[in-house]
Amino acid sequence: NRFKPIQEVNKMRFNKQKAKCALICSGKTQIQLAQEMTLSRPCLSKAMNGGSVTTNTAKRIAAALDVPLEELVEEG
Repeated sequence: NRFKPIQEVNKMRFNKQKAKCALICSGKTQIQLAQEMTLSRPCLSKAMNGGSVTTNTAKRIAAALDVPLEELVEEG
């Protein structure tokens, strides 16, 4: 078979309130953060509103906000 199997991608969700609080504390807007990270604003908005994003994207956002990933992730 010349096609490689699709790898499973881990996904996670942010707690909306914690994510928005971290953004406010950073003093940045979603647009500024997205530009700084070279991430699309819709992707960042999805994450900030509790949508499912890849683990890698979640880690990048947490790092850009200077917050531990565990503080932002929705439990359960």
